[in-house]
Amino acid sequence: MSRRRGSMRDPRNSEREDNIYRYYRDMKDGRERVKVSDEVFECPYCRQHEKKEYTYQQILNHACRIGTQSRTASSRSQERHLGLEMYLKRCFDRAPRSRTGLNRSGNDREHVRGSSGPTQLRDYNVVARRESQNSSGRVVRYNPPLRTNNRGADMKAEYGEELMVYPWMVVVANMPVEWQNDGQNGIYGGDGGQKLKKELTMQGYQPTKVRPVYNFRGHTGFCIVEFKKDWTGYDNAMRLANKFETNFHGKEQWEDKGGAKGVELYAWMASKTDYEKGGVIAGHLKKRADLRTIREIETEVKRLDAKLVCSITDTLDLKEKQCEEIKKNISNTEASFLNVMKQKEDMVKAFNEALVISQKQRRLAIESMYREHERINLELDAKRETLKLHEQELREREYLNETERRKLEHLKEEEKKNEKAIMEQKKADESMAKLVETHKKEKQQLYQRIIELQKQRDGKQQLELDIERLRGAVEVMRPISDGGDEEMKKKMESLKEDLKDKEEEFETLEDLYQTLVVKERKVNDELQDGRKELINGLKGRPSKNAKVGIKLMGDLNLKPIVSAAEKKYPPDEVEEKAMEFSSLLVEKLGDANWYPFKVIKVGEDNERVIDAEDEGLVLIKNEWGDEVYDSVVTALTELNEYNSSGRYPVPELWNLKEGKKATLAEGVEFILRLWKTKKRKR
Repeated sequence: MSRRRGSMRDPRNSEREDNIYRYYRDMKDGRERVKVSDEVFECPYCRQHEKKEYTYQQILNHACRIGTQSRTASSRSQERHLGLEMYLKRCFDRAPRSRTGLNRSGNDREHVRGSSGPTQLRDYNVVARRESQNSSGRVVRYNPPLRTNNRGADMKAEYGEELMVYPWMVVVANMPVEWQNDGQNGIYGGDGGQKLKKELTMQGYQPTKVRPVYNFRGHTGFCIVEFKKDWTGYDNAMRLANKFETNFHGKEQWEDKGGAKGVELYAWMASKTDYEKGGVIAGHLKKRADLRTIREIETEVKRLDAKLVCSITDTLDLKEKQCEEIKKNISNTEASFLNVMKQKEDMVKAFNEALVISQKQRRLAIESMYREHERINLELDAKRETLKLHEQELREREYLNETERRKLEHLKEEEKKNEKAIMEQKKADESMAKLVETHKKEKQQLYQRIIELQKQRDGKQQLELDIERLRGAVEVMRPISDGGDEEMKKKMESLKEDLKDKEEEFETLEDLYQTLVVKERKVNDELQDGRKELINGLKGRPSKNAKVGIKLMGDLNLKPIVSAAEKKYPPDEVEEKAMEFSSLLVEKLGDANWYPFKVIKVGEDNERVIDAEDEGLVLIKNEWGDEVYDSVVTALTELNEYNSSGRYPVPELWNLKEGKKATLAEGVEFILRLWKTKKRKR
């Protein structure tokens, strides 16, 4: 369709149209006089200012000029003169009511709408009380209801038991069609109804569907506009039908026009006559609608309303059941959480008791060490006093004998050595005391930090659980609070405030937790520095019969290689072949591209293990035996654990007797034992 779309309805235009129609009714009902005689007319709204008599064409021009062209007239005066123009054209129009007469010069109706140019649906836009004739010739007055709830009673009073087409439908005629010929057979084609539905929706009629009517020749030029089954749908259908009737494009005009109907649309409310008349329209109506009385329609509307209420009630019941289920799940989760927290408290308590026992044992060992130091200091002091007395006696005697003099000098040298040893002993004691005290403080600080971290972690986990619980509660309460219950809304706001406080507290604990983690890392770095000093001090010392020593982690054990070479080669080639193969293995162990490991699933964690199917390992095992294979696997495992990036052996403090990594306390204890042994030898 090559027509302009109608504009959207505006409440201000609707009020203006109502006023125009009211003035038109005043003149039509005789409350205002316009016609003086057959040839003389007067303006009922200008008699006070100028008493003037007009011919029909003069008063029509007068009403048109003031209603649409005047810039000084008030809106009320314009509305009155537009009503006068409508009255003159509808009651005294002396031109024949033909298609041409209805559309002449664009001034008959366009000024009533307040816009220029034709529209797809001709419209005075008068939406107050309309008058139109139905198919039976009876006058139907359309009064827009103030409340649709009383529509059934009003319709009963007006129509009684008259049968009407239900659901509400409007027949639209004269839709543009086009003959489409494919060479053999032809058919009429036209709009599928989407454009018309869109335009009617934009104008506020709210149709549900627009169905074109087809027959064996294609599009018939008719469309059936369907509306909602309630009274609002009836109002929209009547407004649309009355709009066309007011513009002289109703059913009566369609039937009067015969074959020359032009390009304008015609529309009317589907009625019993259309339903029983026969033809394509009646067939379509019988497929989509029924003939019902107002009582039956009202019963159907009530049934649909009751069905909707039942559906909403069922939905509310389902939501309540879901809410109860969620509450039950929350209770079960809280009980499980309390059980887990109790188990955790028991574990922490057991750990703390074991830690107290360990600290007590360390304290007893340190006290024993201090007592030993005190005993040695007393012995040294006694020897020093003895030497002083001996020196004093020697001075008193003043031996002139060379031998005695040499003895005296020897004693002096020994005294100096003893004093020097005492000084060194004091320094060593002070250093050892500081080391032990520092170690004790670091252990205490580390323990306190571990406890703080555990508390912070527990608090963090508790806060996370509280936050999740509050979020769950908020999600559960949101659908209930949307129902409008003030108490539930207040409870919802309280839950939101609690959730906000918990989130702020969680952020504070997160910052404190990060600070403690940094401090813990710093303490661990200091302990690692002490461990490195012990390793540097014990480097180069023979480890035979020693409890603690230095082990190169990732270093290849050559004994299995020599044993395998003795079995594989002649005696004169054993050393050479063993050294050659050892060099190849050391080089291969340091190659970062050789990574004979695989990842396996152990419980919920992933763990790297030796890939026994690696080609290199399989070749070593087949040619050199299981002992060499085990030695290579041990070296690979240690390199992967201690220096996976560098792939070279690194020194580590090692408990040689137990065959495991030595602790820092074991290293310190071993150093003290060495120092005591050397001191006793002196």
